[in-house]
Amino acid sequence: MQTIKCLVMSKKLLIGLVVLSLCLVGCGFKMRSQVDTPFQTLYTNIPKQSPFGIYIYRLLKASSPNLTILDTPSSADVSLTQLSLTRNRTEVSLDANGKVEEYELGLVLNFTMTDKQGNILIEPTLLSATRLLPYDENEAAAKSAEMSLLYSDMEKSIADRLYRRVLSEEVLDQYRRLNTGQ
Repeated sequence: MQTIKCLVMSKKLLIGLVVLSLCLVGCGFKMRSQVDTPFQTLYTNIPKQSPFGIYIYRLLKASSPNLTILDTPSSADVSLTQLSLTRNRTEVSLDANGKVEEYELGLVLNFTMTDKQGNILIEPTLLSATRLLPYDENEAAAKSAEMSLLYSDMEKSIADRLYRRVLSEEVLDQYRRLNTGQ
């Protein structure tokens, strides 16, 4: 009797997994894979040594191994230009003594992307991320370390969004259209 129940449960589990797989395929779910970019070279003024730059370079190289990132814009097929990257910290709440209880941390990236002929592939765009940081003066050193971690997390988040935007089908199709005469 126990084995029959196990077989019935196994069949139900198998049917459930098949149905789940069909639903994921039917809705267009697709794992992230390598992207064949129509452009071979890319220039960016994002500093390679900055934590933010490291995230961007890693994402681009991992997903597009044939893409070469150049140090000068003159020979690049496309240019990804960071117009600004700003951090901000705003006091959100104060206690009865006027001491800060909570900060709102923000990171804003302003960027654009053009091709070799100067055609705009991505209009100047803002990507932003915010996080709340509860604050206690008695734990200032710990909160400073936590603040650094939150900014790092926001940089990763914005880098991932920037990467998805740069390699989106819309941008790649626009590049093909403008540079192959289609």
